[in-house]
Amino acid sequence: MVPTIPVFSFTSDGSASGQRLTPIQQGITSRIGGSLFAYPPGGMETAVTAWGFSAGAAPPGTSMLTVVARGFTFVRGYCYSLGGHAEAWAAIHVKVEEFEPTARPVGHSGRLVDRPDPGTEHAEIAPLPTTMLGTFRLIRTVRGPNVIIINQETSVVGVQYFESDAELDAPGLFTPITPGNFYRVWIESGQWAIAQLNGDAVSNIAFDFGPVFFGFT
Repeated sequence: MVPTIPVFSFTSDGSASGQRLTPIQQGITSRIGGSLFAYPPGGMETAVTAWGFSAGAAPPGTSMLTVVARGFTFVRGYCYSLGGHAEAWAAIHVKVEEFEPTARPVGHSGRLVDRPDPGTEHAEIAPLPTTMLGTFRLIRTVRGPNVIIINQETSVVGVQYFESDAELDAPGLFTPITPGNFYRVWIESGQWAIAQLNGDAVSNIAFDFGPVFFGFT
């Protein structure tokens, strides 16, 4: 499945700046991530970017949902302090939202009842197993384990730097599900950069991934 729903959020406070925070897509390749930079006298930035898609309703007889996103990360992480403090952090993960119908179909013999007009014959319609009717409410959000891309921190005196290009990563999730409930999947990145007094921090990542594998079993 190629994701179709882009989402991002960004907060900035003090002396900081962010770039390339909008999810992009070229053909079947999706990208999440961004570039955060915090600098003296003090600043903090956080960003979340994601691509999502609807996985649909869990078919009858299934009990688990598996999701895997394979791709490559491009990373520049940097922390510097000289009498100050700096932090840089970034990770990617899979997130699944579960929605429950507010009213389940009611019928007899496993069939929906179609009320005929007066004077017509009574009829029954058997819906497809994945047919979803009415409205839904969010009942649960499950996050898979973080694949940590950057994790740097330095105080008083110190320098940390990490650089990597085209490193293979595959965030995933394996979670119990309920047949008939509806599921939405997100491939998500989270980042922050923090600087206090005389310190700089850079969290710069991009995760490029192809079609996402998912399956109900």
